[in-house]
Amino acid sequence: MTEKPRRILLASGGTGGHFYPGLALANELRKKGGWEILFLVKKDDLAVGTLAEQNYPYAETDMIFLPRSANPLAHAAFLWKLLRSVFLCLKILKDFKPVLVFGAGSYVSFPAVLAAALKGLPSLIHESNAKFGLANRLCAMFASKTALGLPVENNPFNAKSELTGTPIRDSFAIRPDGPAMMKKFGLKDGAPVMLVFGGSQGAKRINRAAANAVKTLNKKNIAFQAVHVTGKKDNLETLALYSRLGLEKAPFLRVLDYYEDINELYSVCDLVFCRSGAGTVAELLHLKKPAVLIPFPSSAGGHQLRNAKVLSDAGAAMLLEESPAFEERFLETAEELLKAPATLAEMKNNFSRLDLPGSMRAAANISAAIEKLVSKQ
Repeated sequence: MTEKPRRILLASGGTGGHFYPGLALANELRKKGGWEILFLVKKDDLAVGTLAEQNYPYAETDMIFLPRSANPLAHAAFLWKLLRSVFLCLKILKDFKPVLVFGAGSYVSFPAVLAAALKGLPSLIHESNAKFGLANRLCAMFASKTALGLPVENNPFNAKSELTGTPIRDSFAIRPDGPAMMKKFGLKDGAPVMLVFGGSQGAKRINRAAANAVKTLNKKNIAFQAVHVTGKKDNLETLALYSRLGLEKAPFLRVLDYYEDINELYSVCDLVFCRSGAGTVAELLHLKKPAVLIPFPSSAGGHQLRNAKVLSDAGAAMLLEESPAFEERFLETAEELLKAPATLAEMKNNFSRLDLPGSMRAAANISAAIEKLVSKQ
């Protein structure tokens, strides 16, 4: 007689960084078999397209983030939507009857985890950053267990935390053919490749600093190549800057607005200049890519700075903050590292000092933690 599948509610969405760990976990549970999965996402979440493509059922909640202002109307609206979301989650738990609730860290997770606590159901949340976000800090008060993507300094929930890593896309399981990728992007052997990106929408100050650095590095006759992913929003302006700098047809430069398979870009580069979001840090950990990490200055609670310090403290990356002298420091750092292959090799080796869970195993680690929780029921 076939055993009845166990059911799990995955509260995951709000942003890509909070959606992907949930999707990776769902794919892992589907691969193992024996699980029936229901996603909880915010109303009109862009993630629903991906869920539909992969045949995952989902429910939507009208939950919103906690207002940062003192506006009483905003807080009243938040409380109203929170109450409605908790009641919706209680109804889902009653009808769907999951054995566990998983929260991927956004404000979507909180009503689901709170409802699980009210119903006496186990729950597990995942914190991908090196610092708890507000939603996860609240969730952790009610959750049975917390899975961590990175070590959290002074973790107030240490007694119920487990370091699992943060899942990355399945495409990272296969290393692209380096020479083939070099040919694809029109790059040549013999000069180190610098990859620059600031996120899907781009980062204007990084784009400006990178373009001016490329101009100066070339003027100094430093051997290098650059792949610059500008983000769609800032692409035309960055292309215009390169044109003003006389670099629009430079043979050592490739400028892209966006590139879906970032793994291909990583495969051709020797050095990365990028933000330090949890997903990017997990990718760097997997590939052991030397990086200059530029934390987003407005990241909630400064979590990107904390993420960057995990790698920089181990000597696997350098930390470059957006100070008034950012552009000058960008150039100095690029010149220093591009002229020092031995330093880049040392940074790559220093990833072994971190002793962190492998990113490709993170979904399996989270799944194992869930199995332990469920087996205790």
